[in-house]
Amino acid sequence: MNILFVSGHPAQVHNFRNVRAELIKKGHNVFWLTTPKDITTKLLDIYKIPYSILKKPSKSIFSQLNCLITNTWFAIKYIRKNKIDMVVSRTDPYTSLASWVLGIKYICIDDTEHAAKSIRQKPFALMANDILVPNCFYYEISKKQLYFPGNIELFYLHPNRYTPQEPWALLNIEPNTKYVLVRFVKWDAYHDVNLIGGFSLENKIELVNRIAEHCKVFISSEEILPEELEQYKISIPLERIHDVIAYASLVVGESATMASESIVLGTPAVYVDEIGRGYTDEEARAGLLHMFRPVVDKSQILNDAEWIDGGVEDAMFAVEEIVSHCFDIQAWKNKYFQWISTKIDCTAFLTWFIENYPASKEKTKNATLTFWNHFK
Repeated sequence: MNILFVSGHPAQVHNFRNVRAELIKKGHNVFWLTTPKDITTKLLDIYKIPYSILKKPSKSIFSQLNCLITNTWFAIKYIRKNKIDMVVSRTDPYTSLASWVLGIKYICIDDTEHAAKSIRQKPFALMANDILVPNCFYYEISKKQLYFPGNIELFYLHPNRYTPQEPWALLNIEPNTKYVLVRFVKWDAYHDVNLIGGFSLENKIELVNRIAEHCKVFISSEEILPEELEQYKISIPLERIHDVIAYASLVVGESATMASESIVLGTPAVYVDEIGRGYTDEEARAGLLHMFRPVVDKSQILNDAEWIDGGVEDAMFAVEEIVSHCFDIQAWKNKYFQWISTKIDCTAFLTWFIENYPASKEKTKNATLTFWNHFK
């Protein structure tokens, strides 16, 4: 087959790169379209994945409408030229519309409920032939949803796909030095609109100072750091961040993706965000992710989330508890091994799903535990 993957965010490069490699091994032709958001094209270059670029819209309505027309027309021509049989992406407006116009099979993957509800995403997801979501996804986009026992991070961090390398030389620290990775985000994604965010500037400085009393601190930040925190800024090759996460004592911050990456890699995490995700909810209920929201209005919190502990100050207390040796890491590891044993190698599943489509969707819809065990 001729298969097209689409990435609109750096994390989506990781989502699909292993599936791409598996499909190529099996003799398929694989193509890639991307918008140049943040470090997306840099990652594609690092992994030596050829790609063509779609225009990136600005925040203005005019720019978004212009890109919708321009990119959709580009995608239509691209799909025709390369005789694409199937398009696979996270919810993408341009290729979903192009696939619908051309009658091409389009498989959509989603894991972010509040984005899936939005007028900027849901209409395009509805154009998909099928929508694959983790079994912890609690919003119904359409009746075409198919559930799998995993999450997006397991596409690239499952033990079958990734073995961490020691980061000591990379971080210029002695072997087995205890350290915490802190992650601050920019809050400029379209699904972050109207959210109040996570840590304030004062909170960020206080958080890092508290951690620094106990161990080394490294900060990964989309925003420019204040002068007080500049000394903690991490400087590593982009593709090595997961090695740093895997060997950290704790990851704390505002990124749902990085929090979940931490859990998948067996590293405790503290996550602060006004709105969670089905996958972070699941990880919190399993006792793995310490999740906090900077709002008190429980009416804003969906999915029966009584386990939410409070706001930013509570998050800082949890961080100190973990880094100051008051944390039972063995008990945490026991919960982790129990949780990870229920998950599949998502790359193996999606590769199978694409190759065996459309028969694969009926098998997935009626899947049993025995069926899922084939992908572990």
